[in-house]
Amino acid sequence: MHISSTKIRNALAVGDANLANQYLGYNYFLRGTVVPGDKIGRDMNFPTANIYIEEKYKLIPGNGVYAVNVLLGERKFFGMMNIGQRPTIPGRDFSIEVHILDFNEEIYGQTIQVELIERIRDEKKFEDLNQLESQLKLDKETVLSILK
Repeated sequence: MHISSTKIRNALAVGDANLANQYLGYNYFLRGTVVPGDKIGRDMNFPTANIYIEEKYKLIPGNGVYAVNVLLGERKFFGMMNIGQRPTIPGRDFSIEVHILDFNEEIYGQTIQVELIERIRDEKKFEDLNQLESQLKLDKETVLSILK
């Protein structure tokens, strides 16, 4: 199979983390600094680490929700990441945020690395935060079934 950087970029652009990882031979990752967010996820029992990517050249995968591995120092956690506009929350800009499973620490200002494993769904606009929270619970089950 002929592998090119164009094929890898195209796979990432549509969110096909599986294919991109196969082409690369390792899990594609994003590394950035954890910055404060709106704390809306915290209110739904799904706190997120909002990630600021300093390298402007870094290819950001297509919008959606992903099953991910999270590396914080030497520790590794499972997580679920959203890339995109967060359509349920009006007036929001593009963001990259990850909910780290079974984790409850303040990590603002720390560097975090997130390895993409699999895209689980598109972003979706929900009627309200209760519907979003219900979907996040389903997403968590999906992520656990993929990563365990």
